[in-house]
Amino acid sequence: MALTLVLNDFSGPLDLLWHLIRTNEVDIYDIPIAEITSQYLAYLHDMQTARLDVAGDYFVMAASLMAMKSKMLLPQPEPDPEDEDTEYEDPRAGLVAQLLTYQVYQEAAEQLRERETARSQSYAKPESLPGADVQVPMRPGSVKLNDISRAMAAVVARQLATKTTIAHIEAEPISVEKRIAEVLKQIDEVGTCRFDALVAVNTVDGVVTTFLAILTLMKADQIICEQSGPFAPITVMKKEAA
Repeated sequence: MALTLVLNDFSGPLDLLWHLIRTNEVDIYDIPIAEITSQYLAYLHDMQTARLDVAGDYFVMAASLMAMKSKMLLPQPEPDPEDEDTEYEDPRAGLVAQLLTYQVYQEAAEQLRERETARSQSYAKPESLPGADVQVPMRPGSVKLNDISRAMAAVVARQLATKTTIAHIEAEPISVEKRIAEVLKQIDEVGTCRFDALVAVNTVDGVVTTFLAILTLMKADQIICEQSGPFAPITVMKKEAA
């Protein structure tokens, strides 16, 4: 099993090098190799003085830094004016690329740590649904959808029972929007209407259209339906009147 040595909170040579660059507040694209190398070697010396085992990767980085320092101290050859493609290759370019990549990973790790900290302060409540036997309290006189559906079914049954006697009557189809206006007008005239009186029209299509108009008005919070008790007649009135 591989063992990673962490020296004084540094997880590797790049981490130590990144710490020195940030501490000295130097430009990562223009690293003073001589100064950073001296500090890096001094750190390794302190670790050896304290008799701490130093991983080999730290010495590999130290050798690389000293090689860069030597190249930086050597005089650079004069560029050939006839050769336009000749460019000076900075010995620090490879190190800069490694440090930039390391910076990206460090910032990503920091963001993940912040999210972990924020998430640890939250508690997700398990999903819970009320049981089928739970009774939802309602205002006295309130009408449930199944009450209206039951009243609607009774009206349709009566309509179908008399279908043969009115089969000769041909009524023009009416839209839900027009029936909404007629229902509101009818309620305005009498104040309160019974549900079965509102849907008392001559055709099944008319009953269905009226039923849809009443449901639309209830959804728009323009009318309310009430009944005095179970299975009592349903009354319809405007929301303001209620």
